Amino acid sequence: MMRHTAFAVLAAFLLAGVAPAQAAGRSGGILPGATAKDPLNIDAGKLDFFDKEQKLVYSGSVIVTNGPSTLKASKITIFLENKGAAAAGATSNDRVKHIDADGPVTLVSKDQIGTGDRASYDKAENKVYLTGNVTLTQGENVVKGERLVYDVTTAIATVQGGGAQGGRVRSTFTPGSAKP
Repeated sequence: MMRHTAFAVLAAFLLAGVAPAQAAGRSGGILPGATAKDPLNIDAGKLDFFDKEQKLVYSGSVIVTNGPSTLKASKITIFLENKGAAAAGATSNDRVKHIDADGPVTLVSKDQIGTGDRASYDKAENKVYLTGNVTLTQGENVVKGERLVYDVTTAIATVQGGGAQGGRVRSTFTPGSAKP
C-alpha cells in the first residue's frame, strides 16, 4: 500500500510541472488558451499510476485547469513519454505525449465553451480533439457538429458534421453577440 501511495505522489509531482514545457514545436499549454508557462492542475476522486506503461488514470469528476482553461470529464488518461526519452534530453516537464478524456466532457477557454462525449490532446500534432455530440458556444452563438479539432499552435478550430446533424454543421449566430 505504501508503494502505491509513493507512486501516486511521484506522479502528481511529475504532472505539477508538465505545462511549462519548452519543446520545439510546442507554443502553448495543453489546453486551448493556455501558455507554456501556465501550471497544469488536476483534481480528481482517484489517481491510478501505472509505472510500467507510464500512464496515469484520473477518475471521479476530474477537473483539469491549465492557465485560463478548464477541462471537466468523468475520466482522464495521461500517457507519458517513456523514461528513456527523459534521459535523452527531454525535461520531466515535457513528458505528456497524449491525453484522453471520457465524458461527458466540457472544455472552457476564455469566452468559449465546448462540450462533447470525448476529448483528446495529441502533443505530436499539438491539437485538441472533441468528438461526439459537439457543441461550441460563445455568448449566444452556437455551433453544433460531430467533431471539433483545435490546433493549439495556430489557434484555428474546425467543426465537422455528423449523424446527429444529418452530416452537417449547424450554426446559430445572434447579432450583437460575441464573435465566433
